[in-house]
Amino acid sequence: MTAFTIQNSEDPMATLCRMALETTYDDLPDEVVTHAKHTLLDAVGVMIGGSGMDGIPEIVELVKTKGGVEQTPLPFYGGRVPAAEAALAIGPMPRAMDCGDLHEEAGHISEYIVASLLAATGLRESVSGREFLAALVVGQEILIRIGSAYKVISTAVKSNDCGGHYIFGAVAAVGKLIGLTQDELENALGIARTMTQPHTMGIYAPATLMVRVHHGLVCQSAITACLLAQKGITGPRQSVLLGPNGFLRTAQWETDPDALTRDLGEQWEMTRITTKGYSACYFSHSSIDGIIEQMRDHDFNATDIEKIHIEVSTSGWRAVCEPVDRKWDPHTVPECQFSLPYAVATAAVDGHVFLDSYSTESRSRDDVRELMTRITAEEVPAVSDWGARVHTTLRDGRTIDTEHVYVKGHPDNPFSEQDFIDKFRMCVPYSVIPLSIEVQESIVKHALELEHSGNVVDDLLLPLTP
Repeated sequence: MTAFTIQNSEDPMATLCRMALETTYDDLPDEVVTHAKHTLLDAVGVMIGGSGMDGIPEIVELVKTKGGVEQTPLPFYGGRVPAAEAALAIGPMPRAMDCGDLHEEAGHISEYIVASLLAATGLRESVSGREFLAALVVGQEILIRIGSAYKVISTAVKSNDCGGHYIFGAVAAVGKLIGLTQDELENALGIARTMTQPHTMGIYAPATLMVRVHHGLVCQSAITACLLAQKGITGPRQSVLLGPNGFLRTAQWETDPDALTRDLGEQWEMTRITTKGYSACYFSHSSIDGIIEQMRDHDFNATDIEKIHIEVSTSGWRAVCEPVDRKWDPHTVPECQFSLPYAVATAAVDGHVFLDSYSTESRSRDDVRELMTRITAEEVPAVSDWGARVHTTLRDGRTIDTEHVYVKGHPDNPFSEQDFIDKFRMCVPYSVIPLSIEVQESIVKHALELEHSGNVVDDLLLPLTP
């Protein structure tokens, strides 16, 4: 493996660009390739599940109305549109379920990178599986490293800032895929820097459709930045991440610049991506796990519960507990996805939290709503960022106190390949168009054997396109 280090006085973004452009599929360790294929299958699965959710048809209609050169096929809806417009339409789909993967410090990952790359395939005659995987890995890696340096989860969220780094990973991935030079990619990322600002936690509190639409705007902008650079448009390159005008300078706390290039090319942070098993904000997952495990281990059901009290981290409180009045009385799908009491009450009643938990009927269920009134939460800074302490009191007088940190899907409690396949199949019934068993099995096979694909569009996009 090649180690990439900062040369002379260059901004670390230039170092990351070299890593992105010089890393080939053959340079990637087996575990990196395997994890990339698993995250790809997961992203395609949640894209299928989210393909018809609120806001998606309207965005597709907007994109089709705008028209333009026919480049990228639109999955689920048909036709071909300009790559950047395809990114606007595809980007929100994998985010809509709120079941895509994430990194514990950098936040959501593959939803941005996979959607951007699928949209960008229309800019080339064909894209091999090896080329796609290499672009996916470097995009994930750069997004994670910049988000980790910014300390998105451990620090930024506590200040109501959920980062602005996502576009950098998407630009790096697309730039590699379409063959930008070092100068062009640095310019594209410099252009992206001029478009970057801290993203407010306001999209989560209370949650709106911008939670998912934001992804489309990021993916669209990433492709636009790359195309501008390819046309010769220059961007600031001397102070992209560090220095007086660098992205890390926007943080109001101490950042970790060393995370940008520490063991770059030798240590792959993307192998630490977490997979979500529940269709809800990840800050609720430890609490969901907690009540489900308590019910299993202590043999009780929802009707036996007197009350539940949950201790959550400061970051978790910001995302799923405030404003309190809306989190304890959510109505829309996004509001319910980002409501801790709704997620926990649903898990207690149904034993799971997935897309069926957000139907019109489910959101107005009396049993779930009544149990929510007996769920309380408390912000406890000592609780780990993604963890929870669940205290349940039963009607028979028993009290159960447990702490939960590593949910299923965490790198220290990972999904098996079969788990990824099973989750993919769980997503399929929610597709906006019916998918035959043959199509489903073909997508699973090609995603898990993508290195053998001669054209990703033929194997992953066209089977989903009417």
